[in-house]
Amino acid sequence: MKRRTYLTTASVTATIALAGCAGGSIVDGDEENVDDESNDTDGEDDVDEETEETEETEETEETEEENTDEDEGEDEDEDEETDGESEQPEVAATFDDFEDLDAWEAVAGTLEADGERASVGSQSARLTASESESQVRIKRELSDPIDVREVVPGLALATSSSASPIIQLHDEDGNYLQFQQFVHEGRPFNRLDFGHTDISGDPDLSAITEVQIGLWTGEEHEGEIWVDDLHFTSRVEEGRVMIQFQGGFESDYTRAFPIMEEYDLTGTTFVATSRIRESEDVTGDRMTEDQLAELVDAGWSIGTVGAHQRQLNDVESDGFESHILDPLEWFDEQGYDDARYFGFPGGWYTPEMYDLVAENYDIAWAGRHMSQGVATNPYNLTRISGHVGQRNLDAEEMIAALDWTAERGGITTIVFYEMDESDAAALEETAAHLAELRAAGDLELITPNEIADEYVL
Repeated sequence: MKRRTYLTTASVTATIALAGCAGGSIVDGDEENVDDESNDTDGEDDVDEETEETEETEETEETEEENTDEDEGEDEDEDEETDGESEQPEVAATFDDFEDLDAWEAVAGTLEADGERASVGSQSARLTASESESQVRIKRELSDPIDVREVVPGLALATSSSASPIIQLHDEDGNYLQFQQFVHEGRPFNRLDFGHTDISGDPDLSAITEVQIGLWTGEEHEGEIWVDDLHFTSRVEEGRVMIQFQGGFESDYTRAFPIMEEYDLTGTTFVATSRIRESEDVTGDRMTEDQLAELVDAGWSIGTVGAHQRQLNDVESDGFESHILDPLEWFDEQGYDDARYFGFPGGWYTPEMYDLVAENYDIAWAGRHMSQGVATNPYNLTRISGHVGQRNLDAEEMIAALDWTAERGGITTIVFYEMDESDAAALEETAAHLAELRAAGDLELITPNEIADEYVL
């Protein structure tokens, strides 16, 4: 619940140059999706830290005055070396507020100031893609390199239509890390945390010299987004993963539960509270109260997708309040006092809906993509699920996401909806791989409570 504030400071000044363009996500999703171009990845994320060479000094019988002169000279050399070192951006502070667009250049599409929309300051940057270019991309070359070994970027975003923008951090050789997020139109102009989705080459994370922000719109499509409040948050160095089941379907109990138990794993089920059955005598496709209780007794966490699991853009304006708040009353009646976690169906919400969730829940999921860092916005956490026309990911996609997270770090939430036999087989293959990664110490399970307590600024 709104216990945290976002920090902002004056932006760091800089100027700019071009390096490379590239595409989109590896795995994204929720109930709707945007297809983005993607790049093959190569290289490693590991960066060898630079070591300073030390020189042995020969013993001499110099005078005290000569020794003093040498010491002063050494101090001057050290000062010169320090001046050239990269610095880490301040965590949670505004790195660029887009008040001065002279620091940015449009590589594709158009860039202009918009004084009618802003997240911080008096204006935002409006990026518009044309049909002929099928993308918009802006770049900023940094006057002083920055060290991003311990931080990852985020943005405040608004959009005229559903979009999946990217942030790329380039070194002087054009190698880069890519981060991505998804946003529907009509959302509040808030900070969003991005997932780490791509890497090109072997970027020197200790010396990032350029930032690029872009959006692929595809052929014959125009698109525009507003960006503001470029910021950085702490990187989650060790990989963390959550297996999340949305809707409270009975398949959570009959198919997922036995598989997860076999591999000593627990999940999180996000239930539509008005559809939970009182007993097996009541017909329906959702769990019974006893089945849900058994999951919780076995160590599972629970949250809600609202009373009816309806996308909030389809809920009448005078009905969304009960849709969001009724589950809390049900949880209290059932004795689930700590189940204050919300999953926005389809990632849809308006500013009013967002505020109501933020005032009454600890954290919420609405974003997309894998491997996010520590949350600056705890009500738009990222998750991955099936593509358009595919409700659940297949085993290959989930295992790829697990391996990526184990190697690159970050928090990845994998979502299942109602499961059939094929989905159960994919879950079993994924659970077996996850158990191996856990046993090797490469990946750990995480719960909503741990995210709320340990991974939110």
